[in-house]
Amino acid sequence: MPRIFSVSAMNKRSVLLPERRSSDVWERIKSCRLPLYMYGTGNGADRIIDVMMSREITLSGVFASDGFVRNRVFRGFPVRSYSDVCREVEDFAVIVAFGSSRPEVMENVERIAGERKLFCPDVPAVGNKLFDSDFYFENYDKIELAGGLFYDERSREVYKDILNYKLTGDISFLSSSAEAGDAGDGILNCEKYKTVLDLGAYTGDTVRSAMEKMSKLEHIIALEPEPRAFKKLKELSEAHGDKIIPVNAAAWDEDTSLSFTGGGGRGSTADAEGRGNHRGQRSYEVSALTPDSASRNFAVDYIKYDVEGAELRALRGSRVTIAKDSPDLLVSLYHRSEDIFELPIFVRELCPEHRLHLRRERGFPAWDINLYAIKE
Repeated sequence: MPRIFSVSAMNKRSVLLPERRSSDVWERIKSCRLPLYMYGTGNGADRIIDVMMSREITLSGVFASDGFVRNRVFRGFPVRSYSDVCREVEDFAVIVAFGSSRPEVMENVERIAGERKLFCPDVPAVGNKLFDSDFYFENYDKIELAGGLFYDERSREVYKDILNYKLTGDISFLSSSAEAGDAGDGILNCEKYKTVLDLGAYTGDTVRSAMEKMSKLEHIIALEPEPRAFKKLKELSEAHGDKIIPVNAAAWDEDTSLSFTGGGGRGSTADAEGRGNHRGQRSYEVSALTPDSASRNFAVDYIKYDVEGAELRALRGSRVTIAKDSPDLLVSLYHRSEDIFELPIFVRELCPEHRLHLRRERGFPAWDINLYAIKE
């Protein structure tokens, strides 16, 4: 693999960053002389094909895993199996258009990467800003600044690998920096937390984890906007007395109502940018609260932000709670292209005395990136 690193800020926390004018995955795909076949269908594939069309990159076909091959067509291409394409095309390149953390799926993708030239483009779950070479160059100073904020060397290695992956689409950058288990183990002070604010609680998966790990836990204030997910969250709360406080609302920077766009589950996002529906998505109205409002009657020890691209707004709506209680934070950094550098910079402004750690859980593309802000 060619070396594409250069030394950035010359201080004890410098990070080896890609060159300002590094080529990106879209340039690599366009310059590839092999037929291009997309592995996967769905929203991710839709977004990647849209980018390819805008850059005049020709797609030759689409395939899926053998168990998902049915008599269907996606974006004008019949969906075939990988083995069928191998039999009919002597040599071709693969563009991975889905994400997974399942070991057997990852092993299959890694196997294909050993047989073919493989690209795994990074497209944001929210917003339209691609992390391409132009975006990287325009935001280089902020990216460099954020890289110097992390407390430990492991965080700086994770940051470097994420940036290189986002630019190149090379999945090898996602292997060495991933955590095998829970990324927060050894960082969060679970033994001391009594009151937790869970923003983006979904059906209660992180609530269950908190109850298992936090021996002194007294209350979890759990916000979830999506109606079907909230129903399951509420059922969970009813089995645990008043320990779980479910709130059917989105986390925001003001108390208001919002139009949400999504498929009705994790991944639904506030449509405040006026994006409108995207291929089968629906819109629905939800209440929105600031974290300050949701937790005004409590002293909060720990806040988790995983709110599908609204993390910056939710942080802005937490200023009073953070200033009053100085809680530890977990902030997701993977929904928008700019999250990886803008959110650490903003969290440093909110929590100047906290240590910042960066971790990523195993999987592809670069999802499940977590920033931990831990009080000294």
